[in-house]
Amino acid sequence: MLQLTSDVLFTMTSYEESQRNMSRHLSRVLDDIGVIQDMTDLRRQIHLLFETLNTMGYKLLGYNETCYIVGSQSEGTTTIGMDSDTDHMIILNNYLVVFDWAEWEKDKIILLAIKDNTTPPQLYYLQRLRRDLPLKMDHPVMPTDELDEEGRVLVSNKWMEDRLWEAWKHIGPMISHGPSKSFTDNVDMVIAFPCASMPKECKFLFSRPRPGHYPKAETLERVRRCPTFLVPQGHPFSEHKHLQWRISTSLWERFLVFDFTAEQQHVYVLLKIFRKSFIKPVVGDNLSTFHMKTAVMFTIESCQPDIWRRDNIIACAVNCLNTLLRWIRMGKCPHFTTDGVNLFDGKLDKRKLLKLKDVITQIKSHNMWCIYQIQMDMLGFHLLPDIRILDDRRHSNQLRILREILFRIPHDVSFKMSDLMFASRQHNVYEAVHGIIGHLQLLHSIHNSGSSLECEAVSLLLPHMYGSLASTLASCCIASQLPVSQFVINLYQLSFTSDLMSTKLKFASMLYCSGQCAAAAQVLTHCEGLLGPDVHHYCTCYDRPKTGKKQSDAHLEAGLDGNITELLKLHSTLCVRFSIHERCCVPEHLQYEMFRTMTHEDQQLRHIDNTWMDLVVIDCVPFLHYLQYLVYRQLGQPARKMAVLQKLVDYVRQPGGIGGHVDTAAHVLAHCLELENWPDEALHLYQQSVRHFPRNNIGSWHLARLLQ
Repeated sequence: MLQLTSDVLFTMTSYEESQRNMSRHLSRVLDDIGVIQDMTDLRRQIHLLFETLNTMGYKLLGYNETCYIVGSQSEGTTTIGMDSDTDHMIILNNYLVVFDWAEWEKDKIILLAIKDNTTPPQLYYLQRLRRDLPLKMDHPVMPTDELDEEGRVLVSNKWMEDRLWEAWKHIGPMISHGPSKSFTDNVDMVIAFPCASMPKECKFLFSRPRPGHYPKAETLERVRRCPTFLVPQGHPFSEHKHLQWRISTSLWERFLVFDFTAEQQHVYVLLKIFRKSFIKPVVGDNLSTFHMKTAVMFTIESCQPDIWRRDNIIACAVNCLNTLLRWIRMGKCPHFTTDGVNLFDGKLDKRKLLKLKDVITQIKSHNMWCIYQIQMDMLGFHLLPDIRILDDRRHSNQLRILREILFRIPHDVSFKMSDLMFASRQHNVYEAVHGIIGHLQLLHSIHNSGSSLECEAVSLLLPHMYGSLASTLASCCIASQLPVSQFVINLYQLSFTSDLMSTKLKFASMLYCSGQCAAAAQVLTHCEGLLGPDVHHYCTCYDRPKTGKKQSDAHLEAGLDGNITELLKLHSTLCVRFSIHERCCVPEHLQYEMFRTMTHEDQQLRHIDNTWMDLVVIDCVPFLHYLQYLVYRQLGQPARKMAVLQKLVDYVRQPGGIGGHVDTAAHVLAHCLELENWPDEALHLYQQSVRHFPRNNIGSWHLARLLQ
């Protein structure tokens, strides 16, 4: 029998203690860079609210679609240095994938999932069925549909790609990552069809033997109730890959990651950092984050739960890498939720597997000292023993993370309101009012029966909707030379919780346009008093440079407690928006902003997301000072008028950037200068505006007007 000497025992003990100390230190550094439960929860909260707002926006616009944010952003398994993209999965609910004729439903677009002995695992062909009767379709519906040898109409997975390209081709080349299509590196979008029932390949997750500690029973039950989808992706080596659709269990995987403990999350993020730092340079994205996630899940399932400790992070990461190495030797990586799948298939051939084996072996060697070489998030630097830990590093990183992801909520609120206002431009005012009332009824219905996330999303949209209705009705009153009724005033008051001041400024603008200048002055004074260092203006209009200053630390501090809704309502402002039906509540000079798209060239250069260009849109601060100038001029208060004019000048000229709509801010300042009989200065401002934005800019019309 082997006898262990005291020296050997001392060496082993020393090694184990060194590994434990390194694991503790590594966990602290991971906490510092944002892989801590509070920030994970905050990431999840923001992205789940973001997807809920997206889905609600689709409903308000009349689309039967659901949006999910899947992957690392909604899982909360990323860092600043990882620079992860945002994965959108858009579910087309008018479609239904059935695996049996008995699942056919009337009035839906039914697609029968079929396969034969040659179809690769987790892949299906989709045959079109009739909508009126459970019979097969006998003719193509889309130009990309194909008839097979048996006369079945099969749906090509290229059909949505063609539609996206037609709508977005002027933006640039389409970027493909597997089934996702996008026109930017920051966002991946996958179109998916919902399944009527669970595919048989996925049922083995609930029946295969397992120790039982992971996933927890309640998590498995939650997963069982989750839908599955088919996404447009075929096998890369199949001659029929353009007709194949792959099973997606992305929502299942999200809940399975939510089931990770804090220590398991540390290990998973560490493996993702390894992949990007050491593995991607060797085999590219052929070994993906999904492979790492799968290795972690199988390792958690097979190992005892008591090994996942902060002082054992290194050993747990080695266990996960050993799982991956075992699969590499086998040449097969199983799927955690779908039976019969080899995740290496079509990704890694034998030559690449050998390279992968070598690099993973190197990562494991020498007690994983390669960690000290990691540049991402300065991880290796902060692990060095002689580096003094900065007490505020964790806090400053938390503020950085919030600064990067928080904008998505105000962006979506603004974007949805712009889209709804844009959609109403083709309607007369009575149809527009009826449409807004319908939106309000839908939002109230969702609030009364929806989830807590849906109620939170409604609370962000509902006040803006009240403001839009109030302003539309008030515009009708002003156009008809009627007093604005108390009912409309009450609607305005319901809108005041939208954000800090955008709807309050719409109210003040209505008061000015209806001749109630004294009341308008009081509202504007109140609004100016709300401004402070903890207030940030969010301009998220597409195609306008984000020249505004970053959110102050004081502003972000208000969001670290996780109450994002309160932050947006009490410490944030959004752009002020007016539709064509609200024009009588807008000062006359500002109404011209609705007509900035004047030529065919302007129209050609507009992005599909530029719906705001057919509205009056202005940042809160310049609108505040512009209204103050007009009101004080009307009230005959020259000293106050000139004081706010100077504030408007300071705003437009301030160094370090202002809001997003620099052209509109310049135009209202120029109008004030025209009213002061300083046409040369006004002309200079219009010229600067047009130089900055030569297209889709009403400044060119103002130039022509002054130069006549």
